Amino acid sequence: MLENRYFNVFRTAARGLEAQRIAMATASENIANASTSRTQDGTPYAIKRAVHTAANEPYSNFENLLQEMQSELLTTDPRHFDGSTLSLEIPDVELGPTTEIQEDVRLRMEFDPSHPHADENGYVAYPDVNVVDEMARMISANRVYEANLSVVQGAKEMIKRTLEI
Repeated sequence: MLENRYFNVFRTAARGLEAQRIAMATASENIANASTSRTQDGTPYAIKRAVHTAANEPYSNFENLLQEMQSELLTTDPRHFDGSTLSLEIPDVELGPTTEIQEDVRLRMEFDPSHPHADENGYVAYPDVNVVDEMARMISANRVYEANLSVVQGAKEMIKRTLEI
């Protein structure tokens, strides 16, 4: 259980890295398909969004975990510790977001009667992808990804220094 405490930070950061990787992939896929009027199933491309949700209960976020640990500290008399450790055991839970992909079928209609996918009025349906918004999503996801990498590097350095003592 002791090694589990040290590796919880890596699992949490890994979930954050995975969530941001998915967010970057969906944004880049949206940009690549901004002018796709038909997919294999014959419909216009549906915009994809990476939606991050809280992890499993009862620790749906880090704040809930801290509140439970604080309440244990408030109700435990420090004289009852056996002296071997004064630290609390962190429950074995996965913290961090879970990510799902949702589709948005907003379309923009462009008049182009010569296009092979034009309807009877000469309009072609394209996904309503805003390239600037998608680039902003990619940049934001990239920054959060870098922050998670910094957490991993910091944790590795702390463990390394602990082993050197």
